Amino acid sequence: MPQDGLASDVNTLKNGGKAFTDIGTDFGSALNGLIGGLSALEGGTPPSNDSVAKQFWSGLTTLSSKAGAPPWGDDEIGEKFGVVYEGLRDGMYESMGHLAAKLQEIGGALTEMATNHEANENFNESMMNQHIQNQQAHHQAVLSVKSPHHTV
Repeated sequence: MPQDGLASDVNTLKNGGKAFTDIGTDFGSALNGLIGGLSALEGGTPPSNDSVAKQFWSGLTTLSSKAGAPPWGDDEIGEKFGVVYEGLRDGMYESMGHLAAKLQEIGGALTEMATNHEANENFNESMMNQHIQNQQAHHQAVLSVKSPHHTV
């Protein structure tokens, strides 16, 4: 890392990249859990654990008189609700999945940016060091040149 001038905080970029990637992964996992839980509720099969979703399922199924019917019922109002709900649900699944992917993409881009900045800064530092060494060598060469005026 260069000692003077403008420098990027590469470690912060790397840590931020990892954090975004982790957030995207966690968000995707949470989305998959949501999809699984809602699918179980909608399909008539309760979730396998004693989760909030299972408690919700239990509350909904006690209101239903038809086995296998969606929780909102299959009468005219239930069908209309189902159409609206499913459209919104599917849009939510798509947008949330897209968000999870974009968060991971941002994380990857930040990590790549950190790598590129680090390589650039190392290259610039080596070029500056070479320039300083060349200047010092040139200065020593000039000092070692003898005057052309010799007296005999």
